[in-house]
Amino acid sequence: MAIIDVVKWEMDSGDFCYKFPSENLRLGTQLVVYPGQRAFFVKGGQVFDEFSSGTYTIHTGNIPLLTGLLSLPFGGDTPFQAEVWFVNLTIKPDFKWGTTHPMQLEDSRYDIIFPVRAYGRYGVRVSDSRAFLETIVGNMSRFSQEGLEEYLRGKVVSHLSSLVAKRIIEENISVLDMSAHLVEMSEYCNTELNVVFQKYGVSLVDFSIMAVSIPQEDPSLVKLKAAKDMAARLRITGRDVYQME
Repeated sequence: MAIIDVVKWEMDSGDFCYKFPSENLRLGTQLVVYPGQRAFFVKGGQVFDEFSSGTYTIHTGNIPLLTGLLSLPFGGDTPFQAEVWFVNLTIKPDFKWGTTHPMQLEDSRYDIIFPVRAYGRYGVRVSDSRAFLETIVGNMSRFSQEGLEEYLRGKVVSHLSSLVAKRIIEENISVLDMSAHLVEMSEYCNTELNVVFQKYGVSLVDFSIMAVSIPQEDPSLVKLKAAKDMAARLRITGRDVYQME
């Protein structure tokens, strides 16, 4: 196999991670890391030396962890084998999420459980590239935006029900009034979800709940509308007139 002289990733905007196709390197190989990237040397499934943006000529001094493992001699152009992985750090702003099944939320004002559907969007960036490699990417040679979106969507929705339920209780918000509180609820969920995703090396950016809805045919909603209509008629006509009707 030919020895590789230059290692770089001409980044596709849709990929979050890329494994360079050859492991045949040498001391003196040039490593090019473009802005918005991190590069890692990996050996035996273990992540070693890390490089931020810049152009590097590989020698024993700038890969000390890998040098220690492989016992590379000082100087020369000694060949060695190692994987080089690149991680994309740029923000991807167009991830979408939506509830596959309605969230069952108890209304803090009426003590009724409503089925609520919601959808929205958010951005993503890799905030800890080493954790991202170790916890999500694993041994996949590429990791696309579609793959990460699918992975995160389930986790977002699974945590969202408990976060929204907690928020409407703390702020005494009626489920029927949620649409008027989407901005502050989105900010709250953005902060709380980022705590969850830290261990994956991922940060959510501008998480937003764009809309919430309750099926109009839901029995609880139908009964509540009837009760509110009755209450409105009582206020307008007075109890005596209502009883006569």
